[in-house]
Amino acid sequence: MRIRGSLEQAICIVLLISTSSRPVKSSELSKKLHVSDSYLKKIMRQLVKADIVSSIASKNGGFVLLRTPSHITFLDLFNAIEGQEEFAVSTSLVDRVFDSRKQVKEKEEKIMRYLHEAELEYRKKLKEITIQQILSDV
Repeated sequence: MRIRGSLEQAICIVLLISTSSRPVKSSELSKKLHVSDSYLKKIMRQLVKADIVSSIASKNGGFVLLRTPSHITFLDLFNAIEGQEEFAVSTSLVDRVFDSRKQVKEKEEKIMRYLHEAELEYRKKLKEITIQQILSDV
């Protein structure tokens, strides 16, 4: 599994917004992060859909957090950017490894159980990390 750069950018976006005393314009964020404004807006759309940030439309508008940094976890950001689908989905390739149908089913279930347990641990760890913790470490 490989995490996309969009997740790192989402984390940085939320950090930048959380340290601002006013709404932050997308052009400011894209300039600070050295990414195109159109690409940044795609990430912002995902964060808005996940109820992490909101857009204020006005002359002095921009993006603001909908929750305090202590209530935004890395899991929230991961789910917003990467989605909530399971990491591993069986492709039934194990059918080609073992001859016995019973053996195939048992091995496939075992493989998927291990992968699912690893995913749960990963998500659990992401849920423990908040934006506030990152801000406190800075």
